[in-house]
Amino acid sequence: MTFKSFSVFFVFMAIWLSHPLAAQEVKMSERLKQDSAFQSFLKAREQEALTRQADWLKLIEVLDPDTLKVLEAEKMKLNQLPDLSRFTRLRSLRLTQNELKHLPASLFKPDSLESIYLDQNKLSKLRFPANPSVKVLTLHDNQLKRFPRDIRKLKNLKILDLERNQIKRIPRFLIRMDSLTELNLNFNQLRLNKWSFKRLSKIKKLSIGGNKLSQLPGNIDKLEAVTNLNLGKNQLKSLPISVNELRNLKQIVCYSNDFSHFPDQLTTIQSLVEIDFYYNNLSAIPASIGKLSSLKRLFLSFNKIKELPDSLAACINLEYLYVHNNRLRVFPDWLAQHQKLQRLGLSKNSIINLPDLSAMKALTDLDLQSNQIDRFPWELFESQEIKLILLKDNHFRLTQAERSELMSMEKQFQLQGITLVY
Repeated sequence: MTFKSFSVFFVFMAIWLSHPLAAQEVKMSERLKQDSAFQSFLKAREQEALTRQADWLKLIEVLDPDTLKVLEAEKMKLNQLPDLSRFTRLRSLRLTQNELKHLPASLFKPDSLESIYLDQNKLSKLRFPANPSVKVLTLHDNQLKRFPRDIRKLKNLKILDLERNQIKRIPRFLIRMDSLTELNLNFNQLRLNKWSFKRLSKIKKLSIGGNKLSQLPGNIDKLEAVTNLNLGKNQLKSLPISVNELRNLKQIVCYSNDFSHFPDQLTTIQSLVEIDFYYNNLSAIPASIGKLSSLKRLFLSFNKIKELPDSLAACINLEYLYVHNNRLRVFPDWLAQHQKLQRLGLSKNSIINLPDLSAMKALTDLDLQSNQIDRFPWELFESQEIKLILLKDNHFRLTQAERSELMSMEKQFQLQGITLVY
């Protein structure tokens, strides 16, 4: 699972703030700030950064500007930069995790420059000269309240990451950025209207998770090019009807929203390869999901689902199926016959039966922990593909001889790189 993905990743996805334990971790972080040992650690880390900064400033004075292609100055607590105008052959500029508030426009002038990484600084404004070579620009975790207007001067920009800023609106100039195909606006303060999706009509990979959105504009079909759509960590209860017009859509992430019904519109999008509905309030999956013949990854964990529809058997290309932490009581017979399923997660349900799994030839990962199964799946040990078997907290009926045999097998599996937990 991913938030997992815009890559399974989009994901997703899925940094620690996406986890339900994030609030507890924040409290822990506050306690750590008051801990003297932790304060000592922070001071040591700060001193290390300052030492690196001093060494870097010395090094930059002697580097050959004609040979330097990648300029790296990460985690150095820099609040300003020395004159770097002599480095005219840079391909990549990496200034992440500093304290920069302003950058000279001349820094982005080299026409060899292809990627710029400015994440985790204190930038509220940014200026660029016209530059046709820049393809990647990342600015997540800064203090931007709007898209820097000079971005439009980067005519061949393909990837733009603005995650964790304070951006509210989609500017009209985006529709004229023909090369821009990937846009990350997770965890901003977006306010979408009917013009927003029109301005994003050329974007293929779009992430707008974590924006407290309770509904989307009805004209979502204007996202004509979108293949990957991340809507995770919002407050959505439904999707616009016109979502079924997104004929290029391959991945949709609805992780951690308020869906109580699976959107039927999605079951008509034949291009879908991945669907993620982790952490919602779904109680059922419609039988029409069986129409998705291209579906490979289905993530439904942490819902209230009581059964999986038999029509899922028609999704013959399904490779990953995760339904952890639901209310399943039956392991479907059709599932035990699936030929392409590689990863299956059904832990923390109430499953009482387990059919013969020997027909699942592609299975590599199986998680059946915390159920009520009494039959031990010995047939899995004959599989040539299996790598992970998680079975603990069930009601297996095992003789002492069988337990001894399992202990012996466990050691053998370790040597083979197979994990067995029972």
